[in-house]
Amino acid sequence: MPEVPEGKLKQMKKLLSILLFLFSLNSFSEKKEVWLIDSTGTVLEKQIIEADVLQSIDDAPNPLFKLFRKKQKDNRRLTAALLAFPFPFGIVGLHRIFLGTKPYVPVAYIASLGGIFGLLPLIDFFVICFDKNFEQYLNNPKVLMWVR
Repeated sequence: MPEVPEGKLKQMKKLLSILLFLFSLNSFSEKKEVWLIDSTGTVLEKQIIEADVLQSIDDAPNPLFKLFRKKQKDNRRLTAALLAFPFPFGIVGLHRIFLGTKPYVPVAYIASLGGIFGLLPLIDFFVICFDKNFEQYLNNPKVLMWVR
């Protein structure tokens, strides 16, 4: 049997400990068993944690997650604005597909010759860029998304 290098063995043991930890979290009982395993594979500590404690930890707000969500929203606005620019993507309503709309909306853009010769996607571009309430355009089923 060939020998496994020392570094590879440590990586395998770490991976095994992570997998055991994840498996212990995915059990269906009300109590979760968590093991702390060192790099040699020996169990250092074994704890039983109530499921509601883990649930409350998961529900706690994390400032890093809040930062990522804000950044993700900013990126969504930028992507939608780039897709809304009339040429080449706006005239087929690709920005509306990205924002989540009914299937007939991009068909209406194409049928109206690119949203009235590119005018409709150009208005959408400026509305997406400059409107403060961007969330109202997500999953909006109207052809003229900016009309209230």
